[in-house]
Amino acid sequence: MRTVAVAALLALVALLVASSAGARDPKEPQKRTSAADVALAKSIVLVRSDFAGGWKAAPKPKPQPPCSIEPDESKLVKTAGLDPTFVWKDGFTQVGSEVDVFANAKQARLDWKLSTLRLMSVCLLESARDALGKKAKVAISSAEALPAPKLGERSLHFRIVLTGSKNRPPIVTELIGVGIGRISVVLHAFSLATALPPSGLDALTATLAKRLAKASGAI
Repeated sequence: MRTVAVAALLALVALLVASSAGARDPKEPQKRTSAADVALAKSIVLVRSDFAGGWKAAPKPKPQPPCSIEPDESKLVKTAGLDPTFVWKDGFTQVGSEVDVFANAKQARLDWKLSTLRLMSVCLLESARDALGKKAKVAISSAEALPAPKLGERSLHFRIVLTGSKNRPPIVTELIGVGIGRISVVLHAFSLATALPPSGLDALTATLAKRLAKASGAI
C-alpha cells in the first residue's frame, strides 16, 4: 500500500510522457503469488462497469526508481497485488483501486502503518520530478489527513496537492484506504484544480469496502 501514490502518479505520467524502466526495488515486499489470492484481489478491484460512460482503462505504467525514504519491507510477503486505473475522456482525470494481499494480517497491518502521509507525499513528489524532468517546477502545496471512512478494521484518507508553474492548475491527489485482516484496499484519484466530487469517491469507496468485507469473510 505504501507504493500506491507512486503507482497512481505513474499511470498519469504514462498518459503524458514515457517513463523510464527500472529494476525491482529490493525494499519491496517479496512476491509469492497465490492463484487463490489473485482471484480474491480480482473480486475486489474496481472494473470498467463500476464507472459511467466516458471512462476507459489507463495504460500500465513502467517501473520508476525507488523512493528515497521508503521503508524496508523486504521481509514481508505479498501474495497478490492488483492496481487497475481508469482515465476520464479528458485524458487526465483518473481513478483506480489497489488491492494488496499479504501472507498474514500482521504483515498487512505493518505495511499499512508504514504508509504514512509523509511517505506518500515525498514519494509522489520524487516520482513527479523524475518522470517530468529535473527542470520541472513541481512542489507539494498541501498534504493533509482527512477524516477516514469507518468501513473496515483500518482506514485512511490523504489529500496531496501538487503544484507546478503559475500557468498550470494544481493536481489534486486523493488516497482513501480500507483494510481488513491481510487485505488492504486503496482508492486513488487524480484531478486538475479541484478534488473530485466526494459523492462519487464515497460511492466507489463503499463498493470496494463491501467487496473487501465479502472477500475477507466479514459478511
